[in-house]
Amino acid sequence: MANTSRSKASRWYGFLNAGARSSAVLRDARMDTCNPKTVYLFNLVRSEILEYAREVVEKKLRELKPAESGFITELDAGYRKARRNFKDRGSCIRNIPKRSVTESSEKIEDYDDSEIFMDDTDLLMDA
Repeated sequence: MANTSRSKASRWYGFLNAGARSSAVLRDARMDTCNPKTVYLFNLVRSEILEYAREVVEKKLRELKPAESGFITELDAGYRKARRNFKDRGSCIRNIPKRSVTESSEKIEDYDDSEIFMDDTDLLMDA
């Protein structure tokens, strides 16, 4: 049950005012685009998690009004469904297999620097 409360605490429910394409939206702070200029939002009308330009979308977002609280249940259900098949760019960075890290470390440790020679003339500057 603690896991549920943590995930709920990371969610923000709002409304995107975009004319004919306006929609209730959900923002999960745990989802990272790996780009400070963009943000992921679940769009209820499209039933998709979409990447938006932060500079543009933040001006058009507002919190849900008390009369719109019925959207929260729909947003949660739709978000869970969309999240099942969604791969955010942030997950590929965090999920590096341990084997890859180990192989890289072994290559560095096996490196032999005895073959590197430096000539003093490379350090001199022309007068």
